Amino acid sequence: MSTSSYASFGRRFVAVFIDGILLQLFFFITTFEKAPAQIDNPKAIFYYIFTTIFAWVYFASMESSVIQATFGKRLLGIIVTDKDGKKISFAKATARYFSKSFFIIFWIFAGIVFVMAASTGNQNSPYLVLAGLLFIIGLLIVFIGYLMALFTPEKQALHDIIARCLVVKGSGQSVAIPWKALIGLAIAAVLAGRVLAQVPGATIAPTPTDTNTDPPVTENDKPSSNTSNNCASLTNNIFQLELTEANTYINGNWKLGFANGIVQHEGLLSMKDSSGILIVRFPDDDGSTKTVRQNMQLCSSARGLVLLGENPIDLKTNETSPTYAPDNFIIAQGINGQIFRNYSRNNNNIIESPVEREFLGYSAIGIQMVELNSEVLEKVNKEGKIPFNLSQDTGILIHSVENNSNAQEAGLEAGDIILSVDSKEVTRITEVQAIINSSLFGSTLKFEVDRNGENKSLNVTAGCCVLPEKP
Repeated sequence: MSTSSYASFGRRFVAVFIDGILLQLFFFITTFEKAPAQIDNPKAIFYYIFTTIFAWVYFASMESSVIQATFGKRLLGIIVTDKDGKKISFAKATARYFSKSFFIIFWIFAGIVFVMAASTGNQNSPYLVLAGLLFIIGLLIVFIGYLMALFTPEKQALHDIIARCLVVKGSGQSVAIPWKALIGLAIAAVLAGRVLAQVPGATIAPTPTDTNTDPPVTENDKPSSNTSNNCASLTNNIFQLELTEANTYINGNWKLGFANGIVQHEGLLSMKDSSGILIVRFPDDDGSTKTVRQNMQLCSSARGLVLLGENPIDLKTNETSPTYAPDNFIIAQGINGQIFRNYSRNNNNIIESPVEREFLGYSAIGIQMVELNSEVLEKVNKEGKIPFNLSQDTGILIHSVENNSNAQEAGLEAGDIILSVDSKEVTRITEVQAIINSSLFGSTLKFEVDRNGENKSLNVTAGCCVLPEKP
């Protein structure tokens, strides 16, 4: 066969482009929707299986038919033959079609390596580099595999060489289109499209209305720690998982870093048992920094702990944010530790990203305390730390208040004797510490103190943070 008989790269490229448009148009007509963006829901899985099977049958049946070409190739006047110039079989056409996807093998390995690297929680893992290299190799195979048709002697692309086929000019060939096979394929595709329409897609839990929009979390709007009924009722969540009461907790304050698309977010997560808040800061469209606060609820699922956000409040307007979708997280046990990932909805697409987290410690207000007794009284009076007489010789004494702390801002002073916190009488330092440390960041703690014989009531905002090894 002369060199002039082989199809040029330009013709082949235009033919592929035409076939791609025809297939996408057909997929839309038969399913009445675009490709689902979320790969991890039943509708997306069914859609990609359907389109893969249809594309394979279309290419293989057309290229092995009497016209030896798809509609795109036929319009450009080129056909597919074997090395002897004869019509190829359906099996050989199938081999030719799937040889085009040879690069996917590298992408599958890249995905496996990436998941293994992500499970370690190490953002600098060398396996991430390996995953990237495998992805690039697969990408190069795509480009080089097709570009081979430019410089190989018989104008063969990689999949032509693997399947031992040729793409040649088809002048004088039969143009009898196999209408029966195409009609049968179309009917099957329409039926599959109707089945696809019945497959449920991923949904997100509706955002409840919260009438309390005051930025600080007060006693009245603290999330309840009793969520056994709430979790069971949240069946329509972003993960499509059955949720139950959390079986373990992530108490304390955490610094989180994650991306929503290309926008980096920084968050402060504060949790007490199954409830908490998340305060998120991120760049706004106008170049300023936006801050939202949302309530968080911790539940258990088959995939691990699920942390669900609700009702994001824009702290600048003190109103529910019309654009910020609640953040949702899964905390799963990986091969080498916990995997913490964020899932958020953006323009009906679910965006997944890894989460960097750092434990900041438990809530604090900035006071040092001692339990009063005769020995302590004698010591503090000698030190001159208490500039006035105490009205009692027992109780929990505030020994010092840190400068610029929440306690100082609220009016607590050295020499105050703590009587109760949040209406709970306290007699030991450990009791006061437990209440403060377990409170949510930004929540209000009501202190009743004795100041030189006079009872005072002061509201102190819980701040951040004290590490567990510090008193």
